[in-house]
Amino acid sequence: MIATARKIALGFTSLARRVAVIAVAATAIGIVTLFYLQYPHSPKVDELKAIIQLRKYGDQLFGYVFSWLKLTWPPARDTWTFWMSGGAALLAVWGIWLAIDWVFNRGNRLVSNLLPAARPAVASALGVPGVPGYETDAPIADTEQARDELLKRYREIEKQLKSARRKRCTFLAVDVVGSTQMKVGERETEIAATFQAYKEMLEKIFDQYGAWKRAWTPDGVMICFLDRELAIAAGQRILRSLKKFNENDNKLRTPFSVRCGLNEGEVPIYEDSKLEVVADHVIDVAGHMQKQGTPDTLWVPAEIYAILANKSGFEPLETVVDGYQVYEWRPAAG
Repeated sequence: MIATARKIALGFTSLARRVAVIAVAATAIGIVTLFYLQYPHSPKVDELKAIIQLRKYGDQLFGYVFSWLKLTWPPARDTWTFWMSGGAALLAVWGIWLAIDWVFNRGNRLVSNLLPAARPAVASALGVPGVPGYETDAPIADTEQARDELLKRYREIEKQLKSARRKRCTFLAVDVVGSTQMKVGERETEIAATFQAYKEMLEKIFDQYGAWKRAWTPDGVMICFLDRELAIAAGQRILRSLKKFNENDNKLRTPFSVRCGLNEGEVPIYEDSKLEVVADHVIDVAGHMQKQGTPDTLWVPAEIYAILANKSGFEPLETVVDGYQVYEWRPAAG
């Protein structure tokens, strides 16, 4: 029911935006045409029905405006009034469009908040907090059906948000603690094999939790999700997986330890955007949460914590990052 209402509401706002774009564009073209008609032109132009209607209503409107300004319409072409009035009219239309565009953006955001998209049907199988059937050590579902359903879910989200100028995304930053020091005195083959195994572990988790985009650095990664709960679950899964990874796949003397930071907000990102080139304060905050975080923990702003479906395991800190109070999550002992 909510999904249907959301689809209808977003469809209506999308249609209304298109109508507004056409109306504003037609108004701008009409203004330019009215000023063009003040210059010598073919008499056949004046016989066109569109021109007749434009002059009927356009001249009347400009006549009212100029009369209010105690001026005469149309002004002589060789006066500053002619050029200033044309520029002012186009500037006014542009200002109206900015206001309309702002209203539609706010409307889309309001619809997204009031009618949130439903979670994927496979969320429970993936071990997402707040979903019935969730267990702390639940296995990660990797069946073909689960992947297909998850992919379908994210395609629907992308389709709904494709026309928006900014998309609401959740960013998870992950980095290996002391990665440079870990490699000192180790053989190149063991370093390469261990870090490749670590990357493959993270890639598997990202795929299973529906990561939309990712950008890798030598030993770190920034991931973009379109679902907050799946982003949280992915970060928690990474931290829970480190113990087994260090026991079975880490060939170095130093155990792997990572920091995770998360933030959410609207960013200028599109389906074909590369995450590496997207610059936004929302992403910066996620990176700062990670950099200042405690090893083997996940840090999130208080604003994100407040709207989580499941808050278990999070503890408030006195730390403030970029003006945000921090909540910390770490795997339970044992």
